[in-house]
Amino acid sequence: MKKMMLRLFIKLTSMFFITILLWSCQSATIKFNENNYIAHLKLDTSVLVATEIAHDLEVPWDLVVDHEGWIWFTEQKGSIKRVHSETSEIQKLVTIDDVFYRKSTGLFSMALHPDFENSPHVFVHYTYAITDANLMDHIFSKIVRYTLKKQQLTDQILILDAIPGRTFHNGSRMLITKDYKLFLGLGDAGGGTNLTQNNQVLNGKIIRINLDGSIPSDNPYPNNPVWSMGHRNVQGITFANGKLYASEHGPITDDEINIITKGSNYGWPNVHGYCDLASEKAYCKDSIIVEPIKAWTPTVATSGLAYYNHTAIPEWKNSLLQSTLKGQSLRVLNLNENGSEVTEEHILLQKFLGRIRDVTMGNHGEVYVAISNLDWHPGHQPWMYDSLPTSRGDRIIKLERANDAMLDQLTQIENPIELTEDAEAYALPSEDWGFNATDDELLSGQNLYMVQCAACHRPDGKGNIGQIPPLVNSEWVSGDNQRLIDVMLKGLSAPIIVNGVEYQDEMPSYQNLEDEEIRDILNFIRIEFGETNGNIIAADVLHQRKGLQ
Repeated sequence: MKKMMLRLFIKLTSMFFITILLWSCQSATIKFNENNYIAHLKLDTSVLVATEIAHDLEVPWDLVVDHEGWIWFTEQKGSIKRVHSETSEIQKLVTIDDVFYRKSTGLFSMALHPDFENSPHVFVHYTYAITDANLMDHIFSKIVRYTLKKQQLTDQILILDAIPGRTFHNGSRMLITKDYKLFLGLGDAGGGTNLTQNNQVLNGKIIRINLDGSIPSDNPYPNNPVWSMGHRNVQGITFANGKLYASEHGPITDDEINIITKGSNYGWPNVHGYCDLASEKAYCKDSIIVEPIKAWTPTVATSGLAYYNHTAIPEWKNSLLQSTLKGQSLRVLNLNENGSEVTEEHILLQKFLGRIRDVTMGNHGEVYVAISNLDWHPGHQPWMYDSLPTSRGDRIIKLERANDAMLDQLTQIENPIELTEDAEAYALPSEDWGFNATDDELLSGQNLYMVQCAACHRPDGKGNIGQIPPLVNSEWVSGDNQRLIDVMLKGLSAPIIVNGVEYQDEMPSYQNLEDEEIRDILNFIRIEFGETNGNIIAADVLHQRKGLQ
């Protein structure tokens, strides 16, 4: 018996060392595709090679790696795709027809079933809209489940519906834990205390449900999916060290990373970041508020969040990886041993790739980041971005530690780009959201109005009672900008009510006009006939147009 045990031990030991030897040999000979080389990044002892594995994407929002090495990703416009980490083959799996895609609405987060190999289910969160008789879009979001069959996502099943939404602050980052509980971070939908501090409303919350949409019996509130409250706009979530971490956008101050605990309150909108202002101290004294473990002022627009604990990149072991949009960087946040505190922050890739939307770790310790330079924000605040690399569209980039063969490759590359850690964050420009049409734009709008619109609406904008609706003193002109843009782009065929009078004449679509021309017409009529601001910009028209497509 002892001899049998000894022989078994020797055999297993030999197999172990042979496996290690084979892995070492393979590791030493694996190379990167030089055609996809972007740069390399020097850390303390490691060199990371950055290569492109996908390009010509449009606002990839969420990244998830499966057991076979596919990197799944959503695109905000409504498509779910996956790219293979080694071959860069891209498969389009589904386009979701009822996604409402505009500036801050669309297809957002995604999670794979924890046992995906045997239960190939994919959960996604996205916005949809119900349009009323006045062509106002009432926005909601929902969670649905798909099943992967023969490289297609089919059999959509509704998990949770009618989550209140808005044109901004819909949040969205999703996570499924090993005990089959689904967490979803949601934004405040622009609401105040009546939303975020009300546990009967889902806005400004992190929710927790079972995979069939039912409510776990151990949630903090009976028959309620709310797990935590007081959030502004959660866009990062990850689980590690027995803790749930989440990152969220602040206003002008205090982007946050929080440790999320059952039934806790994180203060928004009464507390921004830490309880450090006089008004916040008073509120925190009277309420049980959990403060963040990290906050940024000015804000860097924190987005996707991942936990790194692999030996492949030793400098990043036991760290949170935080992608940033406005900050245009990857932040590596080293944690203390039990993960309760951030001990150091490292700023990497700053202003090199542009806006980084999400980050995730691969099966072998490599890291993937999704670039989001084609979203609405750079067009809305162009002065904040002196340069964004957009020639290859939005991209997915792989960062992997270089072995000896890769290091040798780097010496052969013509004009290699070597990056290092940034000593400090770059100075962000002021966020001035005040837009007003220039005199030249208003003159252009007046001339275009006379050519395109005056024959029906009259030069004075008063229209014809019962036939052509007036623009003067009309809530359609002075009200919601997005509805006004939609009317220009789509035209009108259904009856509408303006100032209590019904109008049925059809209005043609003006999609043939340039974004700048529509901007100028609408700003002219808003100022001339609506007595309000001319604050529509071409980027607003562009993203409404993209949504219609």
